[in-house]
Amino acid sequence: MNAKIPGTTSTDAAISSAEALKIETRSIDYIPDSERRGSAKDLFSLWFGANAMAITLVTGGIASTTGLGLFWSTMAILIGTLIGVVFMAYHSAQGPSLGLPQMIQSRAQFGFYGANFPLLIVVAMYLGFYAGGCVIGAQALQILLGLSKAASVAIVTIMAILLAIFGYKMMHVVARILVPIYILVFGVLTYALVKGWSSFPSSTAVATDTFQMTAFMMVLSIVAAYYISYGPYVADYSRYLPRSTKTSHAFWYTYAGAGASALWIMTLGAGVQAAFANVSTIEATANVANTLGAPFQIITLIVLVVGVININSLNIYGSLMSTLTITTTVFRTSSPSQTTRNTLIIVLGNIGGGLAAIASTDFVLAYENFIFFLITFLIPWSAVNLVDYYCIRNGKYDAESLFKPNSRYGRVNKIGMISYLIGCVCQIPFINQMFYTGSIAGKLGYDVAWIVGLIVPSVVYYVLAKKYVRD
Repeated sequence: MNAKIPGTTSTDAAISSAEALKIETRSIDYIPDSERRGSAKDLFSLWFGANAMAITLVTGGIASTTGLGLFWSTMAILIGTLIGVVFMAYHSAQGPSLGLPQMIQSRAQFGFYGANFPLLIVVAMYLGFYAGGCVIGAQALQILLGLSKAASVAIVTIMAILLAIFGYKMMHVVARILVPIYILVFGVLTYALVKGWSSFPSSTAVATDTFQMTAFMMVLSIVAAYYISYGPYVADYSRYLPRSTKTSHAFWYTYAGAGASALWIMTLGAGVQAAFANVSTIEATANVANTLGAPFQIITLIVLVVGVININSLNIYGSLMSTLTITTTVFRTSSPSQTTRNTLIIVLGNIGGGLAAIASTDFVLAYENFIFFLITFLIPWSAVNLVDYYCIRNGKYDAESLFKPNSRYGRVNKIGMISYLIGCVCQIPFINQMFYTGSIAGKLGYDVAWIVGLIVPSVVYYVLAKKYVRD
């Protein structure tokens, strides 16, 4: 199980539908070379599809509530995307080399037990994203079928759980199927927005040249942090790729897929929200689609629901990996059985669905803010992980040792934990969230904690690791 030793040759052939119908048996264990399949190109479709959905629309819609106007909203979305997806793509590029889930690999930086601390934040964050996705998907289903909120949440939850149970291969096959559909539907929706712009109720009130630094930085930060938050699980979806996959290929296909859909769909979200300022982004999208007729509105709503199911399956899968990483350290068990894996998927999915079912609109807004607050404390983790992989160890890890508490990586890695904690603490004056506003952020009027949280722990860890880390 040593990640340094080349194994058997594997094919880069695309994952077939027949393979996808087999329920995944792996969980947090190392993926041997004999089971590696696929191509880096699969990462484009996976991450394009994962971001061409309702949550991305809603995130873009936030920009239209700030008073920036469409031009500066688009600029903020563009810069935030270009920055945030860089870190996401660098994490994704680790998967083929390591053959491990991302958070197992982070034991090298934080230690066998030390890695559990950021893991708890990861689980809470992805359950929050899952719940938020369920609420948004339920809104689309309610408009489409007139169902109750509880029934709509239940449908989204059941479908996401089923997709997560089938696992990695099914997710890649589904992504390949969905991407052309997304491109077609969102392309027509973009056409409908442009074509009917002058007739929409609030479009004439949208400023096109109003620049406000506070609003601009708020949108930029939300977008960048949103994509940096993929770090803890993005490599989970590249770990089955052949070891021969080039790092640059994994990076650029991830970057292109996530970046292209993010920029397009978020800008589209800002546009539809600007066109119908007094309703939710989902209602606004349905209204824009309806200008081309009821059939297209139905198709658009179906695509939004399917998109939420798709991304929510990834959120369950990611929270599963993190939960199993924690439980195997606490109970000192080996790789969990398939029954344990599937049971945990069902439990986690139902927890997220339960949160969505009881959530009021105000609760959702507050919890989304809480999620971004949590992301603040995941950014130093990302900084430490990337510096260790690319600058200190150059991608060379002993995979077997990552599963042992008394290995070369230790129970708690002091260098990693010190760098991480410094990265968390140094952000406090720069935080500007519903729950807390730091002294410097209060004067600036916007949150730049994520920038500080990337730079400071990167420098601290690099200096300490260069002096003390011995491979």
